[in-house]
Amino acid sequence: MASKVLVLGDGTGGLVVANQLAKAARRKDLPLEVRLIGNSPLHTYQPGMLFLPFRKPGYRTLADIQRKNSDFIGPGVEYLRETITAIDTHARTVTTDQGRHGYDWLVLALGCRTVVDAIEGLPERWGTRAHGFYTPDSALKLAAALEKFEGGDLLVDIAEMPIKCPVAPLEFVCLVDEYLTQRGIRSRTKLTLMTPLSGAFTKPVCNDLLTDMLLAKGVVIVPDAPLAEVTDTEVSCPDGKTVPYDLLVTIPPHEGSELIDDAGLGDGLGFGLTDKHTLKSRKAERVFLLGDNTNVPTSKAGSVAHFQADVVVHNLLRELAGEAAEPLADGHANCFIETGFGKAILVDFNYDIQPVPGKFPLPGIGPMTLLKETRLNHLGKLAFKPIYWHMLLPGRAIPLVGSQMSLRGKRMDVLAARGHT
Repeated sequence: MASKVLVLGDGTGGLVVANQLAKAARRKDLPLEVRLIGNSPLHTYQPGMLFLPFRKPGYRTLADIQRKNSDFIGPGVEYLRETITAIDTHARTVTTDQGRHGYDWLVLALGCRTVVDAIEGLPERWGTRAHGFYTPDSALKLAAALEKFEGGDLLVDIAEMPIKCPVAPLEFVCLVDEYLTQRGIRSRTKLTLMTPLSGAFTKPVCNDLLTDMLLAKGVVIVPDAPLAEVTDTEVSCPDGKTVPYDLLVTIPPHEGSELIDDAGLGDGLGFGLTDKHTLKSRKAERVFLLGDNTNVPTSKAGSVAHFQADVVVHNLLRELAGEAAEPLADGHANCFIETGFGKAILVDFNYDIQPVPGKFPLPGIGPMTLLKETRLNHLGKLAFKPIYWHMLLPGRAIPLVGSQMSLRGKRMDVLAARGHT
């Protein structure tokens, strides 16, 4: 009989892993039923929400960054548009609003969500005094707010960690600096980044570079400042520190899925307790996790979900064959960081190795340069959208970029010289 694999969640991770599993089953002639369950009619290219508030070409409307999810379902994947209501790992069943589905293996790709009501005073001001760009609706409302802004205190605030794509707030700061400059109102705007981190980023070498870059742009950085409360004129931290604003752009707290906690698989915030190397659940057998709903110590970004999908498919097929899962996930993350005025920085890192300078993906050739602002890196960021639609979601391999991070072309001597590992 065919083995049944249920993939829960029709975002990036769910689509990629379902398509890859179906391809592997055809290639290896395996009796495998792959069923993807989700309830999102439209798929949003999430990096596009960073550009939407600025009405950049190719990012002016939601139609520029959204397509029908059904367009990306490959052969051999059964797609069910249903709302998931419960997961039972003992009975190996998943309940939806349409019925109950049994499984032999389960893959959780349920993503994470912003929780506006976790911050006192934020819900009452959301969409009026306070805005965001991590959802399509909030990004559009922020675009309207920026058009009306004529100067004053513009505060970009990260409420707490973890969040999806932790460099996105820094990219927004750089892009809004460019936007205000082009409008001729940068000189009468105080631009502030407020973060719970000790600096602009979590990795020391990259943090030094990004912090210096923001300071050079005249950005005020308020570190070690988690968000506790929002009023009409200021935000405050648990320690009593306050920062004023005229326009607040905030990244609310993030949580995973209640389904994961209800099933006894989570950490209390909806993030699944996950073995960071095998991507297996630490609480149940025959359950794998990938993407934003894991609790592994790496970025919650599309590139990470794509790399993790390779490991999940590999290990799930090993278990189907009666073999043990292998510890192949290394936390590989690859990201273009927009720095404004047509330039970007490329970073490539994993659990153990932080971003360093060098060439990517080929040593000495590149053509991309790591940890340096270049025009080509910006073009790489823009080129990622068609790659996302035509290669990543259908589960195709991206040439020269593997699921495990390569040391080729990286200046590892920089870490040794600075005393980092």
